[in-house]
Amino acid sequence: MLKLKSFVSELHGLKALKVFDFDDTLVKTESNIYVIHADGTEDTLTPSEYAKYTQQPGDKFNFSDFNRMLKKPNPINRNIRLLKKASQNPLNKVTILTARGMAFPIRYFLKHKYGLDIYVVALGDANPQKKADWIEDHIKKGYDDIFFMDDSLKNIEAVDKLKAKYPEIKLEVRLAE
Repeated sequence: MLKLKSFVSELHGLKALKVFDFDDTLVKTESNIYVIHADGTEDTLTPSEYAKYTQQPGDKFNFSDFNRMLKKPNPINRNIRLLKKASQNPLNKVTILTARGMAFPIRYFLKHKYGLDIYVVALGDANPQKKADWIEDHIKKGYDDIFFMDDSLKNIEAVDKLKAKYPEIKLEVRLAE
């Protein structure tokens, strides 16, 4: 089947990659990030607050909530519909690209809630450059029609920089609302 997908993609001239972030892009959960500041005080951030947070000197982050099953997942239906639509096209490689450290909880949720068998890449790192590097690796593998959706402006900006480096690539970068 993969050889047929590759052959058909070559006939159309494009290798399509559709990439979605998970937290606060496809689903809201009650998972939090805990920030321990240099003075010993601690703050709790939601994923959307963390996406906008400016790290202070001495900050240490605890992402342990993201290394277990999803805490009260609440789907963002309009973005789930985009994911479903992308996954219906056999020419698309559809991927969830997450800063979480574990892929299994996301795969389990999507499979059991929606019947979707989506490839999940758990980077285990919240550095925006890691997502840009992952996408760039796929550009180097020949993908030339890429869609990326994320709720973090930092991640969007990191991936958007690839447009200047690869002007021949169709790269749509969308900030999730």
